[in-house]
Amino acid sequence: DAKVSTSAVATAQRLESLGFRIVDTRLGFDKPLLKSTTEISGVRFARDDERAAIERIAADCVVYSRFHLDPSIDPAAAARVKAQWAGNFFVGKRGDHMVVAEFEGSATGFLQLIAGAEKTLIIDLIAVTPPVRGRGLASAMIRFAERELAGFERVFVGTQASNAPSVRLYEKLGFCLCESQYVLH
Repeated sequence: DAKVSTSAVATAQRLESLGFRIVDTRLGFDKPLLKSTTEISGVRFARDDERAAIERIAADCVVYSRFHLDPSIDPAAAARVKAQWAGNFFVGKRGDHMVVAEFEGSATGFLQLIAGAEKTLIIDLIAVTPPVRGRGLASAMIRFAERELAGFERVFVGTQASNAPSVRLYEKLGFCLCESQYVLH
């Protein structure tokens, strides 16, 4: 795969001439990390025994990834990629922190985070199950991370241009568009 700035059209065209094809446009958002003292209920750090539940949420709920948007990748294979992506947190292969949202005693969402360079916290993956979407759980997980994780000054996230719900969420939380890239396979 390759990612190039949307302003580098000639580079994207060159990659296409080599057999790559655009499958996605990735939008990057960031904002200063604002420390809150407000308690956030129903949100906590993940427990080791939650790997299977988190993998299931990732497989079922992450549907806008570059893997899902690529018509040459089987949707079931794309779901397995995202399940493993989230599961890798539990074996120390991807991510530095994971936040879980609970509703009625069950994990219903997660937020996978990476400690990036220059005191930046990166939202790597986020998902909430359909029955509880619209209840503010994604916002609560992000606010919890901002509150609980010391030492960071900024928060960054990338999402697909086709993922309008995520774009609205990040803008509502004060994130600003800072970059865009074509994603090619």
